[in-house]
Amino acid sequence: MNAQTWTLTWTSAPRIHITSKLSAPIARDLAYRLTTQMDDARLHAALQQLAGDSTQALQGVAELQQQLETLIEIMLGAGTLRPGHAELIARLRKRVELSRTTPVALAAESDKYSVEGEPIDCESRLALCQARCCSFGVVLSRQDVEEGQLRWELDRPYRLPRDETGYCANLGHDDARCQRYDHRPATCRTYTCREDRRVWLDFDARIPAPLAPTLIPPGRLTTKRDA
Repeated sequence: MNAQTWTLTWTSAPRIHITSKLSAPIARDLAYRLTTQMDDARLHAALQQLAGDSTQALQGVAELQQQLETLIEIMLGAGTLRPGHAELIARLRKRVELSRTTPVALAAESDKYSVEGEPIDCESRLALCQARCCSFGVVLSRQDVEEGQLRWELDRPYRLPRDETGYCANLGHDDARCQRYDHRPATCRTYTCREDRRVWLDFDARIPAPLAPTLIPPGRLTTKRDA
């Protein structure tokens, strides 16, 4: 399944292939850029088709794996496979299990307290940008992990966790402020949204890009936007 390819097709648009070989942040960014070019109806239909195809594929793989495991056990019990074959199968099983293990991601920065980013007037822009940079994927460094001040995803080490809103779990739901600001990773310290098309269509004119529909902005920002 490492070479699995997902295909989205819709009327009056070219066929687009998105492969699962892309890293998660790149895949999310690519998918977001593509979906902003679709209207809600076509996007909903495409996502439904993708979800159905993905579920069906996963079910098919699981069923095939069970059938192969059963067949191997039968052949081993009947003596059809030699001892050397059984050893080879065991090694292959181990490789499969290792390939399913999420690789450990660790940022290379050595001292986050020595780096600085471009000054951005974040406070005055929050009502427009909806703090969406706090929904982007961030990988911790060895320094972050050793400090023990930041939580990370247990099943995807060492990435900052996100909650049900789609934002970083360290972002305050009420005040839209980082609750671990003094200990924030180097990625957060050096990031600038000035040229990031996921955030601004025009930074200087303060025209934000469309917000990803999966994000639920903090209450403070929603209140300001609706006022």
